[in-house]
Amino acid sequence: MKFTKIITYILLLCLAFGTFLYQDSINVLIPYDDAYSTFMIRRSYLDILRITASDVHPPLYYWLLKTYSLIFDNSMFALRVFSALGMMAILLLGCFPVRRHFGDRVAIIFIILLIVFPATQYLVTDIRMYSWCMFFVLACALFAYDVYLKGRFIDWLKFFAMSICAAYTHNYGLLGVFWIYILLLIFLFRAKKKWLHLIILGVVFSVIYSPWLYQLTFQIEDVVCHYWIVPLTLNDIFVHIYYFYSPKIVEAPFLYFTKIQMMVGLIFLMLVQCILTAKVFINGFKQKNKQVYLSLIAFVAFLLPIATAFIISIIYLPILVPRYMTCSFGLYVLSIAIILGRAMDLPRFRQLAITFLVLLTLAGAVRCYSCKRDYKIVENAYTDIRRFIGSDGKEGHIFVVNFYSHFMLSRVELIAPGNRYCVLVPEGINPRFEPFNFEKMGYGDPAAPEFILLNQDRPEVQEVFYNFYDALQKDFMTVDSLRATDVFLYRMKARKLIEQKQ
Repeated sequence: MKFTKIITYILLLCLAFGTFLYQDSINVLIPYDDAYSTFMIRRSYLDILRITASDVHPPLYYWLLKTYSLIFDNSMFALRVFSALGMMAILLLGCFPVRRHFGDRVAIIFIILLIVFPATQYLVTDIRMYSWCMFFVLACALFAYDVYLKGRFIDWLKFFAMSICAAYTHNYGLLGVFWIYILLLIFLFRAKKKWLHLIILGVVFSVIYSPWLYQLTFQIEDVVCHYWIVPLTLNDIFVHIYYFYSPKIVEAPFLYFTKIQMMVGLIFLMLVQCILTAKVFINGFKQKNKQVYLSLIAFVAFLLPIATAFIISIIYLPILVPRYMTCSFGLYVLSIAIILGRAMDLPRFRQLAITFLVLLTLAGAVRCYSCKRDYKIVENAYTDIRRFIGSDGKEGHIFVVNFYSHFMLSRVELIAPGNRYCVLVPEGINPRFEPFNFEKMGYGDPAAPEFILLNQDRPEVQEVFYNFYDALQKDFMTVDSLRATDVFLYRMKARKLIEQKQ
């Protein structure tokens, strides 16, 4: 490789890592999933295995994150950096196997796309397994291509190792690996290559994965009745289509554009991509271009797990949410990179490809800029919460939250650690709150002479909350209150204590 290209790759990697670190440093949001990962790694490795066995995600990511936190740090920033490292691992795939198979142009475009895609900002800042699952799935697919071309022992070993890692990181990783196995089997059989080796490897894979497959069957039985994902609507389907491009997220209510303006802009962006794809495919199929066929295969490998989940969601149980699609997102980006690389050689389409990259960069920049402003608002809210909690000069506060809003208590446990966190649980319900340190409390149990009552700004929980709040007025009085973004805090004090002081 020429020295100038080496410098190009190094500069892109430095730009990517610097951008990712900056995004990690400014992100102060504490969604439930991030808090869940944060508290999970405070448990032992065996506890992680036990808890995940009753959850919906395999344990590998939490084991890796815990090991990382023992070596480095377990602060929110440090844990976000681990997700950024997963994305950097994907960029290294671009520098090596992608470059080796598809050339420097595709590899460089692949890296640029990953840097500027708005979805990347979810992947590098969320304390979740998605960036690493995306790495394992993409690496599995690339090594599967090595198996098809060369079939060396080391190629089979790398392919198998990445498939196991992907399956033990996320259930959508398992779906992605399943379809990669199927596609590889089809192409090996057609080429009359060592397809029996893949069958044997599939059996070995099943044996190694069988302990978790056993747990997965119980999880499926449990989630049939208690899963949180709601049935798909027409709006949900469109959200899934533009999710990777969208700078808008639930946790940050950006105000720089309306939903309609955002949708119009994203439709135009995706329309440009569709035009480029159609032109490249038509031209490539006429010329029987190998890379164009590989682009189509990569897109199919990306789409099949999502299509499978979509069908299951329609006919059996809703299991499809937008962020799950990121597990195979690397294949989608690779497909686009190949298309843009080919478009650069087509007259009049080079400018359109550049336009697409500029528009996509703008979408990512808008999201990053909007985040910075909204993160500041959230950070000020956290400061207000801490000030409110400590305003009485006491320690060891008790927080009480309604069962239907217990998700918000995980955020408070990180904002104000070292207190008691109680959840009001209705009769007949026996929920599991691990890995959090929540205490269960009945509606008739007095929390304490003084406590802080929490509520969340969600219409669906207001009636239940105010019924309980009104019932408290007989024995307690609200002596202070605070609203901080979507969190309401009420300092409750027993009336008899107030009367004694008077």
